[in-house]
Amino acid sequence: MNTFIITALAIVSALTTLSVQGIKKILDEQGKQYKSNLLAAIVSIVLSVASVIGYVLYNGIAFSVQIVVMAVAFAFLSWLCAMTSYDKVIQLIKQFIKE
Repeated sequence: MNTFIITALAIVSALTTLSVQGIKKILDEQGKQYKSNLLAAIVSIVLSVASVIGYVLYNGIAFSVQIVVMAVAFAFLSWLCAMTSYDKVIQLIKQFIKE
């Protein structure tokens, strides 16, 4: 179970980073103003909550406080990864692949 959570976090973090970069590119092309950290926070919350809900529904798990804590942790950690950089996320994924 712990391996699954770490792998899921790496995937959600990578998706958050890639999504933020894509949205920033679109907004830059349109000349719109945005705050990168706020954008990363919103994307990480949406992707994390969607991932946790998908996991709960797919596995038929009952809703609990632990699920809420997991969703908050996923959102926070994927937001941190999106704020640091894409390279750090790729480095993390490569480390998991080697193990």
